[in-house]
Amino acid sequence: MKVVVEDANVLLDLVNGGVLALWLGAGFENCTTYLVWQEIIVTAQKEHIQSFIEAELLQLEDVPPEWWREAAELSMKLGISIPDSSVWILAREKRAILLTGDSKLRRNAQAEGIEVRGILWVLDHLVDTGRLKPEIAANSLAQMISGGAFLPVDECAKRIRMWSGSD
Repeated sequence: MKVVVEDANVLLDLVNGGVLALWLGAGFENCTTYLVWQEIIVTAQKEHIQSFIEAELLQLEDVPPEWWREAAELSMKLGISIPDSSVWILAREKRAILLTGDSKLRRNAQAEGIEVRGILWVLDHLVDTGRLKPEIAANSLAQMISGGAFLPVDECAKRIRMWSGSD
């Protein structure tokens, strides 16, 4: 089973789009770090995600002491947060897909050979596998955008048109 490491922004987008359950049931091993978990501060979002942790559909991983120095160095060198550094290291160590919408994290992780994907890839996968109807995917993406997701405008517009049947 392919492992996927989620960053906080992806988890929040999935919650805002109403598709977290579909994604976590899509046949991947999903995990994140406790540091990312602590970035989620809105109670309703945290409670929603907590139910999937309790159901063991999303694993929380500790950051071992030997990672702390590297996480701090990555954070300072690249201008990313310590939680972002933690998911980078976790994805590298697990040879996993890193799911993030953070452009600095994405660009630098890809440069190091880590496979990086974003929320549009998640939605494409859910639609392509029949887990999510295209018109619902269009609505979910619109909800993510209205919830504050930072996504490529042209790619989002293209998918919304295609999935809503107006293309």
